[in-house]
Amino acid sequence: MSLDSATFNIVSHGLHAVAQEMGEMLVRSAHSTIIREARDCSTSFLDRQGRIIAQAQFCPIHMNSFGMVFQEFARRYDLSTLRPGEALITNDPYSGAQHLNDILIFSPVFRDERLVAFSASLGHHIDVGGGAAGPNAGAGDVYAEGLRIPPLRFDTRRDMGQGMLEQFVRFNVRAPGQVLGDLHAQLAANRTGAQRFLEMLERFGEDTVMAAASELQDYAERLTREAIRSIPDGRYEAEDFVDDNGFGSEPLKVRVAVTIDGDEVAVDLAGSAEQTKGIINSPLASTVAAVYGALAVVLGGGEIPVNDGLYRPIRAVEVPHGSFLNPSKPLAVRARNSACHRVYNAIMRALAPVAPERVLTSGHDTTNAIGMGHLGADRYRVYMEVVGGGWGASHGADGADVVDGYVGNCSNVPVESLEQDYPFMLIEEYGLRRGSAGAGRRRGGLGVRRVYRILDDGVVFNCYSDRFRIAPWGLFGGQEGAPSRFLVERGGETIELPSKTNFLLQRGDRLVIETAGGGGFGDPAERPRETVARELEQGLLTSEQAGAYAVAAESPAR
Repeated sequence: MSLDSATFNIVSHGLHAVAQEMGEMLVRSAHSTIIREARDCSTSFLDRQGRIIAQAQFCPIHMNSFGMVFQEFARRYDLSTLRPGEALITNDPYSGAQHLNDILIFSPVFRDERLVAFSASLGHHIDVGGGAAGPNAGAGDVYAEGLRIPPLRFDTRRDMGQGMLEQFVRFNVRAPGQVLGDLHAQLAANRTGAQRFLEMLERFGEDTVMAAASELQDYAERLTREAIRSIPDGRYEAEDFVDDNGFGSEPLKVRVAVTIDGDEVAVDLAGSAEQTKGIINSPLASTVAAVYGALAVVLGGGEIPVNDGLYRPIRAVEVPHGSFLNPSKPLAVRARNSACHRVYNAIMRALAPVAPERVLTSGHDTTNAIGMGHLGADRYRVYMEVVGGGWGASHGADGADVVDGYVGNCSNVPVESLEQDYPFMLIEEYGLRRGSAGAGRRRGGLGVRRVYRILDDGVVFNCYSDRFRIAPWGLFGGQEGAPSRFLVERGGETIELPSKTNFLLQRGDRLVIETAGGGGFGDPAERPRETVARELEQGLLTSEQAGAYAVAAESPAR
């Protein structure tokens, strides 16, 4: 069916609006701060074959997660026999999902008793049981990380509420009100997507809407192929490193080879570190999503619609089984985003020589997952937040200050919301980390300094992060950003914490979180003197950094 441009634009934007409204419904309906405030979630709308039509702009790490999980459901079940009221659920990282806290729900959409599409949502849940109220840094396998839900087909009326599925989840998590509230918010978001899609079918006709969905995928494919053709053919290689696995000090290598061949691209991660002890391994779905996210930045700058067509020109993503980017079951995977960020960084580094105006330097580029658990007199409270840092700079702009890494893209949680929900702490400081940005013609972004005052005994700090040992790098003469560090100030003592830990806090402790700044881009001597002077006056730079810019400007090499 051929569509005129006006009809295509109206319907295609309507399809994107369906996915986006689903996401906003999920955020507004959620109970936990990690979804309600930080927006650690995603929503997607798929055709009946499981091909992504539109995905809301929330977390890039969830790119194509829905498609890979759908394939596993299709392998296990005859989805043509689904009936109204049924749905699909899983969080299993060895069945196409990512880590146990990310629970996916697919709801079939019916018109006149015919299956026409699927609405789907993913939420990061505040707790899924396991060995810690938050990340279990000592987990040796996925079983120690929490409740693992296999790919299940269930009936929402029968199995939720007082039904078996809801009660099973309720009995295995520390914060059942928040977890179950967020699951119901996902189901509500899916119902919203189904309702809006059926309204579109009534308004425009099913043939027109499905033709527009197909053309939208083709449009994304054309844009992607055009962008690939603008990069010279060749094989481009680079590597980057995760600090450690949380048990030793040996860095874990991510090695990438990007091959550009006409209007297609292939990515090979052979040579990356072997699977390892601890929570740092990345399941295949996460690694593939990181590749897609990095390529989406380089090829489209975030302007290409996220759907099945975006992925078609990516001819192959080779990830050796048994590496820490595609581990064997049942290794732990909770902190997979550190590895995923290194995949992103390595692709940027590989393509920098041939696409210098499209890449970013390294930023803090990890999930600074800050969690605390406390069993009070009334109930368990579980706090989890992703604290931002500095982004890497680019050819055209300074790095952004204090934002989540690109792969995650979570939002800031207001201090007032935290202190209301978690009475065992208060925030004493929250500001830019002065002097953390790497120098360059374009400077890196600034990290954050946040200080928590602990108000009760028995609070356990649970975290994972990275860029403690290996600082964010710059490009084309840009300098490194400052690495991250976590500290506990107790009396007159300062305790330095590792990047992945479970640590018992005491009443009166000050927990200090300082995240990395981004690397600079280009020669610092080329940064305008008036800009350096203004940032020194504003307190963004230290006098030492400002002096380094001046030295660079006066160097004989200039």
